[in-house]
Amino acid sequence: MPNISIDMPNDLLVALREQPAELSQEMGLITAIHYLQERRLSLGQAARLAGMNRLDFLDALATRRIPAFDLSAEDAAAEIATAQRTAA
Repeated sequence: MPNISIDMPNDLLVALREQPAELSQEMGLITAIHYLQERRLSLGQAARLAGMNRLDFLDALATRRIPAFDLSAEDAAAEIATAQRTAA
């Protein structure tokens, strides 16, 4: 697996009050969210990039109030109608 490194000045780590491992994890999550929102990665792929399983990634999105799915009002209504038909 390729490894990507970023040079980070020590004073910025101090200003962020982050350890390198924590910052790396946060940057991976932010990158995954970005690519999900740009529709360049699926939910599962973004979760993998963030180093999380799908449920934990969904929780991270919810914590940040980022929608996991981008549906139009019509698509959402259709999904709800389908769910109601299958539940009945």
